[in-house]
Amino acid sequence: MKTTRFLLPFMHGVDKFAIEQAILLAKSHHATLIPLVLIHVPEGCRKTGVRLEYMQQSMDFLETVKHKAYWHSVQIERLEVFTSDIVQSINLVASEMECEGVLLLINQKGGVLLQVDQIKSIIEMPPCKIYIIHLTAVQSKSFVQAVRSSISRLFSGGNVRQGDRMQDQEYLVEEAELPTKA
Repeated sequence: MKTTRFLLPFMHGVDKFAIEQAILLAKSHHATLIPLVLIHVPEGCRKTGVRLEYMQQSMDFLETVKHKAYWHSVQIERLEVFTSDIVQSINLVASEMECEGVLLLINQKGGVLLQVDQIKSIIEMPPCKIYIIHLTAVQSKSFVQAVRSSISRLFSGGNVRQGDRMQDQEYLVEEAELPTKA
């Protein structure tokens, strides 16, 4: 039986909510999540090494994914790649790992975990299915407002979902249509 795999590429900005949404999408598809850390090393700078902050972000991302995946009972296969071509590396890993899809996250400000230009390049030449997760921040409520809102729903007969983090955030997942190869 072939394992369904989703690739979650990361380059910058550890966003716990975005990571959790990717994990939940993988869980809903009974898929293994492959968090792929891409550490950019420019061609001419291979000898000087990588900045310490990039290594720290990489470790933070992988640990966050590990803990959230464990919490939601999602299998992961962690990868770390040093590369001078981010998009090519994503396409290569997606192909080699036989991924069902690549998860790309965006919000109003732009790309989450990857830069917008990298996301556009992946969409233009997709290695497999592309899943675009739109993260939309709703104005956050104060603690008192959240409690009042919950109590109001209880008394008005509305449903209050246990552990509902979606009251503060909403997301939408699209499965991008891929161009057929001739």
